[in-house]
Amino acid sequence: MPFNPDKVRKIARAAFKDQKRHAVMIAEKHDQAVGFVYCSVGEYHIGSNVLLTTIHNMNVAHSVRSSLSGGKIALGLFRGVETWSKARGAKEILFHVTSDVSLAQAHKLAKRIGYQFIGGSYVKNT
Repeated sequence: MPFNPDKVRKIARAAFKDQKRHAVMIAEKHDQAVGFVYCSVGEYHIGSNVLLTTIHNMNVAHSVRSSLSGGKIALGLFRGVETWSKARGAKEILFHVTSDVSLAQAHKLAKRIGYQFIGGSYVKNT
């Protein structure tokens, strides 16, 4: 799927307008953006009285993704989401991996930092 920077800007602007429910975090290295996460907090669509954070999108730049600093960037983004979520009273964080970019690597990292595998995502071209 082609990357659309205009949509990313639109998401960021919307998040800045409602910072209680949405967050955009950017990781920088040498004044360059190398990581990005967008998340929101709210009730599960079929539940009530429990707040969940959903990580809608997390990216680490290709240039650092497979390096030690790429792992540190991802960990920093996860920690940022955890801190933000706790401050809003969220009880769980949902992390969806749908890009198929290094799925095994993302799974290994998520398990290592305490996430449990609870399902999967599927796609069908129409």
